[in-house]
Amino acid sequence: MAIRCGNGRMVHTRSKVQRNTVKKLVVPSVIIGATGGIIYIIDNTLYSSLLTRSIRAIYILLWIAYQYGYNIQNYASIEELHEIASESLLQLLLENKGLYIKIGQAIANQGELFPIAYQKRFQRLYDNAPFDDWYKINSTLSKNLGVNYETLKFESIDHNPIASASIAQVHKAKLKNGDSVALKVQHHYIKNQIVVDLYVYKLITKVYEKVFDLPLSMLTEYVSQQLQKETDFEHEMSNSIKMSDIIASDPDLNNIKIPKNYPSLTTSQVLTAEWIDGISLVNKQDLINNGYDIKLMMNQYINLFNKQIFKYGFIHSDPHPANLKVNRNSKGKQQLVLLDHGLYIQLTPGFRLQYCQLWKEIFSLNTNGISKIGRSWGINSIDLFATLISMRPINIKNGDIKSDTRDISDLLKNFISDESKFPRELPFLARTMRMIQNLNQTMGSPVNRINLLTNEAINCLFNQKLLSWFDYFDLIKIKMNLVISNLVFYLIRFKQFIYKDKKNVKGLEDYIELYMANTAKSIGINWI
Repeated sequence: MAIRCGNGRMVHTRSKVQRNTVKKLVVPSVIIGATGGIIYIIDNTLYSSLLTRSIRAIYILLWIAYQYGYNIQNYASIEELHEIASESLLQLLLENKGLYIKIGQAIANQGELFPIAYQKRFQRLYDNAPFDDWYKINSTLSKNLGVNYETLKFESIDHNPIASASIAQVHKAKLKNGDSVALKVQHHYIKNQIVVDLYVYKLITKVYEKVFDLPLSMLTEYVSQQLQKETDFEHEMSNSIKMSDIIASDPDLNNIKIPKNYPSLTTSQVLTAEWIDGISLVNKQDLINNGYDIKLMMNQYINLFNKQIFKYGFIHSDPHPANLKVNRNSKGKQQLVLLDHGLYIQLTPGFRLQYCQLWKEIFSLNTNGISKIGRSWGINSIDLFATLISMRPINIKNGDIKSDTRDISDLLKNFISDESKFPRELPFLARTMRMIQNLNQTMGSPVNRINLLTNEAINCLFNQKLLSWFDYFDLIKIKMNLVISNLVFYLIRFKQFIYKDKKNVKGLEDYIELYMANTAKSIGINWI
C-alpha cells in the first residue's frame, strides 16, 4: 500500500511494516543461532563435546527404546527393526568414541543375549580406534610430565603411535638410560567426558529397564566403578605390579612376563612401561610362521588364568588377543606377555572358594550342590547358570532347557530371583571365561580348556583342605568325566591332524559352541 504525503512523495507503508516484521524475526534468530554456535564451539573446544555427545546419545537411545517399546508394528519384521536400530546404535558409539566404545565392546563380548544384527555390527568396535594428533598428545604429556619432558626425560619419542584403543594410544620411546618403553597416553577428551558419560549410561539403563521390563540397572554402579578405575593409569600400574608379584612368587608361572613399570613417569593419564617385542595373539598364522608352539602358548594362557581365578582371585578381565604377545626369554624359551592391566576384578576369599566349589559340583553333576550355590547368589535358572559358568552345555534335568517356552525377557527376569545376593563380579568373570573359550577356539582348540580349569578348581579345594571324605566319591565321578572328556578331545584332535589340509575342520570348542548355539536358540538366545 502507498500513501501520497503532502510534499508529493509516495511512502510504501506495507514494505516498512514488512521490514519491521522481518527485523523482529531475523534479529532473534541470528542471536539464537550465534548463541547456539558459540555454545557448540565452547562445548567442542573446552568441554570435549560433552553437551553434543550427551544430547546425541540421549536422543538416539530414547528413539531406539521408543521403536521397540511402542512403534514395533510399523516395521515389516522384528529383524528389520534390529537392523535399523543396531546400525543407529553402532554409529552413535563410533561418533561418541571414548567410553562409549568401551561399553560397546563389553556388549559385543556378551553379545549372545542380543539379536544377530547387533552381534555382527558390534564386532567392528574392536577395529583400530582413531589416533589423536601429536599436538594433543604433547599437551597431555606436558601437563603430566612437565613442559620440557621430551628433552629432559626421554632420548627420543616416536610421534607416530603404534596402537590406539578406546581410552588411550601408545607411542614407542627411549629413556635417557637407553631403556625402550611403551608410552601410553590417554586421549585428551576422556578426563572431561567420563563423569557425564557414566551418568548418561546409568540414566539410559534405567529407561531401558522400564521399557523392556528387564533387570538391567543392578550392575550399573559396579560397572561404572570398574570403568572409572580403568581410566586411571596409576591404578593400572598398581594392578600390573601386584600381578608381577604374584607371578614372581609362583614357580608354575615362570613362563609369564609382565612389563616393568616406571612410577616416576606414570600419572593418572600417562603410563610408562617396559617395551617388550613379540608377536600378538591376534594373528595365528604369524605365530606359526615364526615357529611358536600354539599348544604350549594356550597351555600357558589357560594356566595363567586358572591361577588368577581359582588360586589368587585377582583376575585380568580384558584378556583378548591384542593384550597378549608371545616371545622368547633370554634362555630362548617361549613365554607369554600379558599387557594392559587397567581392568581387574578382585574376588573375596569367600566368593573365590564358592566358585571353586561350584566347578566341583558342576562336574560331579551334583544338582543339590549347584542349586545351593546358585540360590545363595540369588539365581533361579540352574541349567543356564551352570552353562554360563563353565562355557559348556549343561543339562542337569533332561529336557529342562529344551522344553522351556518362555521368551528371552521372561528368562532373564526369572534368572535372578534376588538382586541383593547376586555377585557383581560374576558377569566380569563370565566375560573372562568367554574370552578364554574364544581364543582357544580361534587357535583350533589345541588344549582341553574344560579339563584344565576343572583340575585347577579341584586343586584349590585340596590346598584349602575343604574336601570331606564324602567329597572323594564326587572326585571319582569328576575324574571319570574328565577321562571321557579327554578321550573325546583326543579323538577330535586326531581328526584335525588327519584332515589338517582341509578348511573348517572343527575342534572341540567348535562342537561345544555349536551345541550351545542350538540349545540357546531353543530359549530365544542368538548365540554366534
